[in-house]
Amino acid sequence: MLKLAGRRCLVTGAGGGIGQAIARGFTAEGATVAVLDLNAAAAHAAAAQCSGIAIVADVSEPQGVRRAVDEAVAALGGIDILVNNAGIDTNASVVDMTIETWDRMIEVNLRSVFLCT
Repeated sequence: MLKLAGRRCLVTGAGGGIGQAIARGFTAEGATVAVLDLNAAAAHAAAAQCSGIAIVADVSEPQGVRRAVDEAVAALGGIDILVNNAGIDTNASVVDMTIETWDRMIEVNLRSVFLCT
């Protein structure tokens, strides 16, 4: 018996890495998955791997998140599970990091969780 049969999932940052693995795992357990990523090619490739739908949006922007959620709800009929996986990292230490890089990390790693939730 599939643990997530009939569930509808939205996974952010699912174009690769951990997010893509989460999307595949949910699919293997019977869920229908919306793969959300900023990179269109990665989102479409990941969606094809898990028989899901691809949604391209910047999760740090309110309008992008609203559009992405509306698109997922329309395509899936609702959302039962949200995985706020999107995140960015930098190789720069805090001492060497620019304000712009810091702000972008906060937007994607923190603000996006608030917006998507």
